[in-house]
Amino acid sequence: MSTTCIDPAWLARHPDVAAFAASAKVKHPIDRAHPYPPGSGPPGQTCGTCMKLCTKQYSKNYFKCHVLRKFWTAGPATDIRKKDRACLSWEPRIDKVEPISTRNRHEPNQYPQLAEFSPMRRRMTRRTS
Repeated sequence: MSTTCIDPAWLARHPDVAAFAASAKVKHPIDRAHPYPPGSGPPGQTCGTCMKLCTKQYSKNYFKCHVLRKFWTAGPATDIRKKDRACLSWEPRIDKVEPISTRNRHEPNQYPQLAEFSPMRRRMTRRTS
């Protein structure tokens, strides 16, 4: 007993429809990995050059888009490839970051105009009374 609603006799007379239906099956019809369609961003750029590329480490490293972090799964539905063409949310990666040193902030008279108003100055002065 067949559970399909299509008449098998009609389907036998139209083999092109059966071939089209077999080729139209898509495993993931909705792209949940990219916020916008790949290729809609700047020409020549890829997901590998985007600032929003994240690496999620399970047993291996998987690449995901930070824009869709809320929708990440542990499966392949939200994985992206570095060689995918860039989408509209592409931003250039900033590789050089200059650290700011706070090592010398404890030196006395570093900020002489603020020395008399410093709360540490009040704590370090000796009480005379």
